[in-house]
Formats: sequence, structure tokens, C-alpha cells
Amino acid sequence: MKSEWLRKTIKDFEPYFVAPIAEKYVINANENYFNVLSIPSVKKELVEALDTFKPQLYPRPMADNLRKAISGYIGCDEDEIICGNGGDEMITYLLNTFLNPGDKILVHTPTFDMYELTGEVLGASAVKVKDLTGYRRDREGILEAVKKYQPKMTVICNPNNPTGDLLPASFIEEVLKAAENIVFVDEAYMEFAQQESVIGLVKKYPNLVVLRTLSKAFGLAGMRCGYLVAQKDLIEAIAKVKAPYNLNAFTQLFAPIVLKHRDEIFKVRDEIVKERNRLYEELVKIPGLTVYPSCTNFLLVQVQVKHEEIFKALKENDVLVKIYRNSAEIPNGYRISVTTKEVDDILLSVFRKELQ
Repeated sequence: MKSEWLRKTIKDFEPYFVAPIAEKYVINANENYFNVLSIPSVKKELVEALDTFKPQLYPRPMADNLRKAISGYIGCDEDEIICGNGGDEMITYLLNTFLNPGDKILVHTPTFDMYELTGEVLGASAVKVKDLTGYRRDREGILEAVKKYQPKMTVICNPNNPTGDLLPASFIEEVLKAAENIVFVDEAYMEFAQQESVIGLVKKYPNLVVLRTLSKAFGLAGMRCGYLVAQKDLIEAIAKVKAPYNLNAFTQLFAPIVLKHRDEIFKVRDEIVKERNRLYEELVKIPGLTVYPSCTNFLLVQVQVKHEEIFKALKENDVLVKIYRNSAEIPNGYRISVTTKEVDDILLSVFRKELQ
């Protein structure tokens, strides 16, 4: 292929890399270990719903039934919601709607790579506000950058991936007041934080867009179901770049059932949070290991020595974690998804053995 065929913005582009998987215990992608189909009432309702399922027909373009179910869950109007194939697709739609070549997108770092990568594909440039010591967000720095640059879009991942840090809704409201343009808040992990969402501010601020997903706490990563929440006119604008039948019919059938059974699912969420706290308390006891507090279903850790050796030892024990190689922002780091005590105890034994 001739390189001149490519868009200029992706000629030297490094795509988001997903490592091949061979391990039994995969804790590198912040997935929920729990299969919602193990809840008898969920499985029974899905089987009954399949009697009405018609895969030969295109799905509803705007996922009307799913939007109704989400509306009942988060307490906003149906026309303030747009659904798609996971948070990744929603990020792509959002940025495609509002970013022009040469626009600025403001991000705090480190954070989820897809905001900056998607912006670069569109020809936008990133303004980065680096975290303070301990991976706490630089609130003053973020506000100063918003006022100075007035970027086309300001992105706040809350709780943040990969650090687990949570900002209060009151601070995000300060950003909304300071910004003349779009403020995008990614709340993919908010169900684990169990803190105040900014969805309640949507009606007050016409520049606010919030991302949520069913991939994490709801355990539907394989279904690819994410959604954006914003005022009606913003949702209508985003719909202009959405593919006509972007969200498949099976996800539209199953996701409302899962939302209906959220109380049962959140009992598992609570167990994951409890296990996260236990794992954190055990990890901080290990010399040479730095562990950061988290409001999510994962922990960020760093080691002083044996970075690659520990990763290799974990793989030899059938455990795959997210490793940060050659990272200036997260040197010698791993991101660890919290799953079960069995898996976490294997993880702990490896760290203890390698760092003793």
C-alpha cells in the first residue's frame, strides 16, 4: 500500500493495542468476572424474550426500548440519551460531531488513551494537564487550562482510568461554568464509585455530555452497550454521525432486562468493591510496591524493581495484568482488575515472592 493513500493524521498513528490472550485469569481489561446469566431470573426472562426476537429485521435505529430502560435507571428524559456499541463508539461519535482539524481537546493525564487518539485522527491537538503527585488530578491546573485555551472539548474521566481517582461533582460544575465549549465526563466506572454523578447537571448545563456503559458494573462488555447523556439538541447533533443501525437487536433486547435486575447485579458490585479494599490493604503491606487508592474495579500499582520479571511470573501463574512499558506517565506500572479472592491471592503470592 502507498503511504500517501492514508489520511495525513494517521500516517504515523499508533493504534490502541490489545494484547493477545492465552492466560486463564485475564485481569487486564477491567472486566466484571460475573456472568449475569448466572442469575436465574435474568436467564429466564431472556429465554422468554427470545420468543419475540426477530434477527432477520434491522434493529430500532435509536434503540427506543433501551433508552426507556436507561431513562428509568438514571432519571433523565429518553431524548437526552443516545446508545451505541460500548463507550468506545460513543467517544468516536462525540468527537466526530464536534471536533474540526486544528481544534484543541483538553485532557488530564494519565487517562484513557482513546480521547487523545480519536482526536488526533480527526486532526485535533491535545492540551494535557498532568496529574499531581500520587496521581491526583490537578484541579487548579485543569481550570486554568480551560480558561486559557477554551478548548473545543474538555475531557474528564471520572473515576479515572487507569488511576482510580474520583473528582467531586462540585469541581466538574466549576469546569462547566468556566468552559465555553463541550465538557465531556466519562463515568464508565461510576457504579463502582457509588458517588454523585453529574448526570443530574445535564438540564442545567447545555455544554455537558456524560458517558456511561453497561460493560463494567453490569458485566456486558461482550454486548458492547454504552450511552451518552446530554440535552436534547446535543443528542440530535450526535445522531447525525451515528450509523443508522449501529446497535444490534440482541443487545437492545438483553440490556433492558439486565437494567431491570440491577439490584441483584449491584450485590455483586458490592462484593467486588469489598474485595478491592481487601486486595488494596494486602498490597500496601508489600515492600517495594506502591498502590493507589481506587474508586473503581481496578487498582494501579507500581514497583521499584523487577517490572518485567513480575509480569512474566504472573503469566507463568496464568494471570494476565495490564502492564505499562516505557511509560513516562506510569513508570513500572500495572493496572489490575479486581475479580475473586482466588485470583487475587495468586496475584498476591507472586508479588510477595518476587519482592521479598
